[in-house]
Amino acid sequence: MLSSLFLPLPESPAGFEELKNSGSYFVDKTEYIKTVFTDSATVLLFTRPRRFGNTLLMTMFESFLKINKDKPFDTSLQEKYFKGTRILEDTEFCKKFMGQYPVIEISLKDVDGKTYDDAYKMFASTVSSVASKFKYLLDSNRLDEKEKDGISRISDIAFLREQENSDYLKNSLRILASALYREYGKYPVLLIDEYDVPLANASYHDTTNKKLYSNDKSFVADYHENMVTLIKGFFGILKDKNTLTRTVLTGCLKVAKNSLFTGVNNFSVNSVTDNERKYTGIIGFTKEETQKFLKDYELDDYATIVKEHYDGYRLFDKEMFCPWDVVKFVRKNFDFKQNRELQKIVAGNYWAGSTSDKSLSDYIGYLTDKDNQRMQDLIDGKSISFKLNESMNYDTLSEHNSDDLWSLLLHTGYLTVDFEKTDENELTKDSSSDKNIFARIPNLEIKECFTNNIQNRFNTEVVPNNIADTLANSLFEGKADTASDTIFELLQRYISIRDTATKAPFENYYHGFLNGLFSNCSKGFFSEYHSNCEAGDGYADIVFKSKREDKAVIIEIKAASAGADLITLSENAVAQIDRKNYAEPFVQSRMISSIYTYGIAFSGKNCFITCKKIK
Repeated sequence: MLSSLFLPLPESPAGFEELKNSGSYFVDKTEYIKTVFTDSATVLLFTRPRRFGNTLLMTMFESFLKINKDKPFDTSLQEKYFKGTRILEDTEFCKKFMGQYPVIEISLKDVDGKTYDDAYKMFASTVSSVASKFKYLLDSNRLDEKEKDGISRISDIAFLREQENSDYLKNSLRILASALYREYGKYPVLLIDEYDVPLANASYHDTTNKKLYSNDKSFVADYHENMVTLIKGFFGILKDKNTLTRTVLTGCLKVAKNSLFTGVNNFSVNSVTDNERKYTGIIGFTKEETQKFLKDYELDDYATIVKEHYDGYRLFDKEMFCPWDVVKFVRKNFDFKQNRELQKIVAGNYWAGSTSDKSLSDYIGYLTDKDNQRMQDLIDGKSISFKLNESMNYDTLSEHNSDDLWSLLLHTGYLTVDFEKTDENELTKDSSSDKNIFARIPNLEIKECFTNNIQNRFNTEVVPNNIADTLANSLFEGKADTASDTIFELLQRYISIRDTATKAPFENYYHGFLNGLFSNCSKGFFSEYHSNCEAGDGYADIVFKSKREDKAVIIEIKAASAGADLITLSENAVAQIDRKNYAEPFVQSRMISSIYTYGIAFSGKNCFITCKKIK
């Protein structure tokens, strides 16, 4: 609980006016209002990872620019919300822009659905909600009846959700822009947040549905294609001259200009790979902003921990932190510091519960040996090189081009550009050219997410219950060859990664690999399952009992580098089980009729199993 001496912490994601009304802590980025709205480009797209503050930026733009509908061109609300900020120091700019433009602000972050029909309805609901904010124009004496009818229709959620009325949805921005111009005599500003979310979700669901209906010849995967058509129509206003003052979009991925923004003139993209200094600090917390934030909440003595876990993003000339992480760290640990419970202060993993990219899952099983080595290099703290595909679309992800995977990881925040190794000339290439760049995992939090998220996808998407059940049953029956074949085949498909930064034994990775396999067994398959449990004179790696508690399996894991004698290694593992009496608790149980012990030796993507039945 923050005391009255400290400002409330912002909720994330938070809108600008919501944040200011609550008196919450605000990192002043208002100088970027001038940078953006005096840019020569009339359509600007900023691509950044999610949770970096895109929404706050866009709502700040809206709040500063928008005309007061009750008192047009009165700026008292802006003077209230922006009091004490740097932008008010520029009186000339404020006089020209503050409170002087109609603004249409829309976020597409919630547009999703398992089918196109569901997503269409969600899209319509989102647009209807925005249009309803302008229903006051129905009382205007400057609009004719046709214009009022258009606003009335796109504000009617039931009407707009019917696909037979899709032309109104596609033209909704034109309808609003035209009406606002008639009302105020100024072309409006258009702000679109998370513009690419509907396309990302459509691509994911198309891929998922293809798998579900792979045997249905009548099934057509047209979700993404339909969504592209809808978005193109919705964004069609960007091609119209003299309809908008300026358009700003945010998203994760730069969807290819030649497919979605065809015909849009004066279009500029600022991505995580750009070397344009004027925008490097626009989204996210800089090093200086983070240090001040920590100091203001008396947590600056933990700056090193925060840096190790949440820093590492590099946008050309600036170190960048994810604001979501920094705010969460302060929120979770402020009371501990104030109460001197310093042992409880930890850097939690907040990214894991806040972001994901569904499109990543479709790459599992398609990676080459070269990609697997890249994955290993990243985990080992090294940089990898690849060709950044600047023109990739969500629909091209199904081609499983490995450069697209690394590009996607970069844009979604799992990787950051290594500017020290990347040739600056590559970054200045035309957007139509592939750029050879180096990238790395930015920090400890993302490293943990990187391994856990990929392993989780392996556990939940690659290995179905029947394979896990078959493996466990093989071990219950002493069928070492069958079990070895099953594990070997999965090793060939799985991304071979290990966490060496902790200097833990290689066995730890394979231990997690097997735990991941067995976690996919059917519900209630085991009566008991333990990992690293105390047994006999030591700790057994993995032990489990059958549902009826009449069979037991004990596994000891060994790992070695390439070329090792896996047979001898697995035999030594079985000998360790005997020597340390891991089976003793099961031997004494009269319920258990059979006990199999296994030594499983791993090397890279190979394995060997030695089995011994002791009861």
